[in-house]
Amino acid sequence: MKNNIDAKNDSMIAFTGGQILTMDSEQKYVETVVIKESHIVDVGDRSLLKAYPDAEIHDLKGRVLLPAFIDSHNHLSSFGCFFPTWANLIGLTEKESVMEEIQLHARKKPGKGWIVGFGWFDAKIGGFDLTKNDLDEIISDRPVLLIQATFHQSVVNSQALELVGITRSTPEPRCGIILRESNGMPTGVLVEYAQVPVFRLVMEADTETLANLIEARAKELLKFGITAVHDPGVTPAAEAAYQKLHDEERLPVSVLMMPHGETVLDNQLGYRLHGPVTGVGDEKLRVGPVKLFADGATAETVAFSLKIGGQTINSGNYRDDFEEMLFAATEKGFRVCVHSFGNATTDAVLTAFENAVTRAPAGFEMRPRLEHVTLISTSQIKRLAAMGGCACIQPQFLSRAQNTKQVVLDDGKWYAYGDLVKGGVTVASGSDNPGGFMDARDPIEGSVMGSTMSDGAGNVIFPDQVLPFEQWLWMYTAGGTYAGGQEKERGMLKKGMVADLVVLEGNLDPKNPPVVSETWVAGKKVYDHRVLGI
Repeated sequence: MKNNIDAKNDSMIAFTGGQILTMDSEQKYVETVVIKESHIVDVGDRSLLKAYPDAEIHDLKGRVLLPAFIDSHNHLSSFGCFFPTWANLIGLTEKESVMEEIQLHARKKPGKGWIVGFGWFDAKIGGFDLTKNDLDEIISDRPVLLIQATFHQSVVNSQALELVGITRSTPEPRCGIILRESNGMPTGVLVEYAQVPVFRLVMEADTETLANLIEARAKELLKFGITAVHDPGVTPAAEAAYQKLHDEERLPVSVLMMPHGETVLDNQLGYRLHGPVTGVGDEKLRVGPVKLFADGATAETVAFSLKIGGQTINSGNYRDDFEEMLFAATEKGFRVCVHSFGNATTDAVLTAFENAVTRAPAGFEMRPRLEHVTLISTSQIKRLAAMGGCACIQPQFLSRAQNTKQVVLDDGKWYAYGDLVKGGVTVASGSDNPGGFMDARDPIEGSVMGSTMSDGAGNVIFPDQVLPFEQWLWMYTAGGTYAGGQEKERGMLKKGMVADLVVLEGNLDPKNPPVVSETWVAGKKVYDHRVLGI
């Protein structure tokens, strides 16, 4: 790494003089942590310093030391690294504002290449609907793509439809929808897998370019105290870029690669299942669970079964291509992570995991992992816990949870974060960046939203699901390591663990939360808010 503030790596450093939270259930608090080179060599009370007389003392001066954060759901390579090159539409809910931003972006990028905007809110999430006609009115001589904030729906102009060959006669793709006019002509709106042909063109890059984009985006995480990510949806191209960064010692953060298809939303892993399996790699770059999509994030592509007032209302559909790949991946010795928003989807996913047990290699720990779980029942939580499963949740979605609060269910709960933990499921937390409705990369902000179950504007949504602030910090550290199978290398201040650390200024209080003061990667200080003037 070349962005270090402290160049020393062979010295021994002892952290003391503040509150030290280890995230280790066997020894929750200590007074001293000693690191040598890239790992923790000892933890204990202050008397420990006598055993290390040559250690350089790093006085915390009353600050808080804990393991560095893990963003357990960050789309760093699949589209996060491209986001800075696109028009940022997040938070723009007026059509005129979005159109102006797209036109401005086009002027900044002259030529005939793609114009891409991300973060468009359609009418269902508080914005407005668009078609190809709207985009044609402002730009008709080059392809335009606007990606909805969830990444599960897009709208393109006529030029883009022509480039990818989507016409009146194009059949509906498996697990996707091409919205059409009454005469069968595409409206320009593409849902779920129907977006894949466009994504292939827009996010095509050679290995060097992709590596540079990933590196630049990853460096931004250090100011948030994040030193490791789980990338849910690593394509073969992204895997090659990560390997290049690793080989050249250019990875700013540790990465758990979650293998995926040729592009995001593609469940067909094909030959990748014959490559390195879950766990292969080292502390800087490791293969994680395969990432599959069981549903999407739109009304049509999320399967709900809502029991209200004694009646059952079913809506949406889950994908029909995840189960076969879950079985195939398990047989090859991969763990599997499944995107599952709806409760009916989750039921199908849990059944698939239960049926996959007999297909797993002898002695293989499946550790089923679910992403998002917006609506889940007590019985489903019990099923997941019984399999030693885990869930990765994103508190930023509480920012749009007011409407779900109005839907009182007979069975199941929305955003049942507290129930998951109390039900014995290990829970990790992440951002879903850049997806969603805000820049959710800051784990402190996420922990505030989660520990208060609020929408970020002071409105408490589901008070019965509140968990302590420190529990949320645990989800961003030790919880993430369990979800990623990394519990023997990071996420706790414990002897033998990687010396990835974060120092916080302030109290662990969601009403007046702390800020990141320092970030350390493998024993090196890589961020200091005093040095960078932040």
